[in-house]
Amino acid sequence: MWKKHLGFSISFGIIAILNLLSESIQSPELRLAVKPLICVLLFLYLAISTKLYGGFKKLIFTGLIFSLFGDIALMFAAKSADFFIIGLVSFLVAHIFYSLAFYRDFKNDPMASKKYGHLMLFAVGIFSLSFYAILRPYLADLRIPVMVYIFIISVMAILAGYRYKRVNLISFRLIFAGAIFFVISDSALAYNKFVSSYPYSGVIIMGTYMIAQYLITIGSIERKVVGMAVKNSYY
Repeated sequence: MWKKHLGFSISFGIIAILNLLSESIQSPELRLAVKPLICVLLFLYLAISTKLYGGFKKLIFTGLIFSLFGDIALMFAAKSADFFIIGLVSFLVAHIFYSLAFYRDFKNDPMASKKYGHLMLFAVGIFSLSFYAILRPYLADLRIPVMVYIFIISVMAILAGYRYKRVNLISFRLIFAGAIFFVISDSALAYNKFVSSYPYSGVIIMGTYMIAQYLITIGSIERKVVGMAVKNSYY
């Protein structure tokens, strides 16, 4: 499976290294040049590889477009709080589109195994409530927006778990891992933004974010509906 994505993976790896370098040396110029390339490369590869056939791919593609808007907005967040809000809203919309895509797979066969979905419901539920309790004293006027954002990304991660037994195993594993990395990345960003900055925060946030988007994209390309879900699938 990985061999057919080798060329793309090398290209994405180069972009990822340049992004990590821009965070490590704190270069706004390099960041401006390479950060938008993350999602541009991903949604172009998704479109070329799948021709965006079916609703699932179109929803993931749209999520990557909104992620691009979020990336661009967050590059200017230090200049104005408005850019942070725009970035927050952009990624919130991206997670909604990812959630809708993952829900399509669940809806194809609601009676299939819910083991990983229930696991994520428990684990993400506990984590989200605990993490919001940590953030809340520092949020001021952003308490409601951040609470909504945490809820939406939690739904996205939970629905990624409910894809189990409804799609091929490689697609499930890639997207499941990608959703977890997204939760880690956004949590690292929120803690650094609202609670306390920490060493190498930019590298950690960007590293986990790029892994998340890469895994979700490759998992979407490799997706195949399986079992009883095939009869009900509308792609």
